[in-house]
Amino acid sequence: MKFKVLCLAMPMLVSAWANANIQIYPSKGIFGLEQGCRTNPSKYEANGSSIVCDFSQAIDNEIIRKQAEQFFVQGLKQNFGEQVVDTISQKTKNRTYIASLEVLRASEYIVKKDSTAEIFLPVTLSLKLTNVLSGEVIYSDSATLSQPIQVLTTEIDSPTTKTAIKQKFQSTLLTLTKQVTEELKSKLKISETETQVIDKWKSYLVLDKGFKQGIAAQDELSSIDGDLIRVVHADSDYAVALPILMQGRSKRFSKVSTNTRQAINKPKALVVDVLTYQGESKDLIEQIFSDAVGEQASFTLTPVNRRYSAMAQSVSEQTVLAQSEDINQRELPEFFIRINVIPVIAYQQQIGKITQQQVLHSEVFGEMIDRSGRVIYSAHATDDIKDVISEGMGFSLEARKEVVLKNALLKLGQQFQKGIQFTRSDLKVSSSSGQRITIDDAGERLSTGMKVHVYHSDKATGRNILIPTWEATVLERQGAKVTAQLDFPVNSSDRLPVRSGDRVLLDSSAPVGDSKQSRVLCPSLHTEQVGEIPFYGFGPLIYHAFTSQSKRPFYATGSGFKGQTLLKDAVVAMTENAGFKKDMKVNFYIPKDECLQPVLKTEVKQDSIKCNADKSNCDATLVMASGARIFNQKSEKIGAYGLQQEIRLKGIDHQHRHEMYNIQMFETLPKILNQIVQKADSSK
Repeated sequence: MKFKVLCLAMPMLVSAWANANIQIYPSKGIFGLEQGCRTNPSKYEANGSSIVCDFSQAIDNEIIRKQAEQFFVQGLKQNFGEQVVDTISQKTKNRTYIASLEVLRASEYIVKKDSTAEIFLPVTLSLKLTNVLSGEVIYSDSATLSQPIQVLTTEIDSPTTKTAIKQKFQSTLLTLTKQVTEELKSKLKISETETQVIDKWKSYLVLDKGFKQGIAAQDELSSIDGDLIRVVHADSDYAVALPILMQGRSKRFSKVSTNTRQAINKPKALVVDVLTYQGESKDLIEQIFSDAVGEQASFTLTPVNRRYSAMAQSVSEQTVLAQSEDINQRELPEFFIRINVIPVIAYQQQIGKITQQQVLHSEVFGEMIDRSGRVIYSAHATDDIKDVISEGMGFSLEARKEVVLKNALLKLGQQFQKGIQFTRSDLKVSSSSGQRITIDDAGERLSTGMKVHVYHSDKATGRNILIPTWEATVLERQGAKVTAQLDFPVNSSDRLPVRSGDRVLLDSSAPVGDSKQSRVLCPSLHTEQVGEIPFYGFGPLIYHAFTSQSKRPFYATGSGFKGQTLLKDAVVAMTENAGFKKDMKVNFYIPKDECLQPVLKTEVKQDSIKCNADKSNCDATLVMASGARIFNQKSEKIGAYGLQQEIRLKGIDHQHRHEMYNIQMFETLPKILNQIVQKADSSK
């Protein structure tokens, strides 16, 4: 994520960089190349690599890597002087941040122009500052450079061209290393919030500052002695924390950040999955989306370093720091986000003797999911580009693909910023028996499978405080009474009993609806599509229709789409290498009563095609039957929702008919699918 330069509203909490007492340890090596590369630059697959093998081979060179490392370290020392260190000790680990370089993408594409060709070689390099103890990223910025080389068309595959590509990739890496390192000084703005322990409640620590002063739930605070605590609840003017690593008896703790997002009481969300099909960089997609979400959103995006484990291992080998007891301590955030990037539709057709029209269409989907697996928000954004260019002039289709995708992602992020508004519900526990509790919920805020926290009210230093004691799962509802099961204590040192009068605080943006029957995609049945027209978008479109339009809760815990990782596996994969606890309890709810299988059948109506002589202008009629089958828990089909529609098309170019059909289906299907959802909601 790209954090922007900010002015804090609380100047008394800000330390100028020179006085912040922060240390930077430059990590050796370049990250992002651990996964396989893309052998054929023009061949893509679901979740494929964003780095071409020509780049990997080009920088698999000891001299180039040493040179990049030298530029990196020299640039840091030139800007930050003695604050750049070559070792990390137990005494300084809480104030030290790892600076690392990571390649986000390296692409290669060719634009032919009669006798010559331009080979574009865009590379994106990121610089991150990561807390070595928690894995939290406090700064991330990236830079992109695309310097084409020009060759004769007949020389594209020659050894001379291969050598030129190799040298250009090498020089680009060195240029970007200098750029991101030099920009760090001007872009990095550090704020430090200090707080102190004013009381102790059993093994919980009560702090004298809350979210009004910049302390938020799940913040990790450290002391000058290297002690580490985690905030488990933050109110306006106090917070409650638990010890993580306590070697001394520290009373004063601080938190370092580079933005104001954490200074407000907002739930935290983690992007756990980005589904791509055309070799797009997942990190770049997340960065564009995050920038668009911005500071005004009602939630905070939790930045992570996917290579944290590899980096921590590398650091432990390079320094005397003992890592085993320190790393992998983070807790899961309250919410998760998944992004689905549909392949960009792009084609170019001749419209005159020396002019062509470029047509591009991008579709992106995003959803926010709570700890139970329920989709609480779903958004869908599109962007189109139609450009007329002269022969040999204008941008290539590949370059325009990046632009149209970026535009769609910006729209998606803005929808998340404006569309998600959390409502806090304060519910009471009416009774408790063993591992079961009963909660009063006349407003039907709770649905089956939902994860909630139980709080105990007490006093500390003369003020009323709330102590989070248990995480629980909602089991069933009977009228205004909800039964929940106690899963595990927030603090394993204190297994406190739940009593009548304890509270359940709930932040939710999901509408209050008919929570008695939930929906999910069938775990064992994927989207079924029949017909001659390949179409990636149907599954995501009907999924979005149900998650955004239905009055019933929808869970993201069923089947995914082509190439998509199951939600639980995505959360585990994301967190196991980013400093989170290894024994993380990821138990999502999967509705059992019934499930849905999206179904689409498309065909061109017989005898409907009428074309001119060269087939550059055709009329046709598409017949499209869309909907979803319903299955019970025995995998028996028990019903279906669906509609059939004819779509009359004009001006179809036979050569690009599939692209044109797809764009038309994206435009037509949402209204049809919304009708199907209404039909499903009205049936019993």
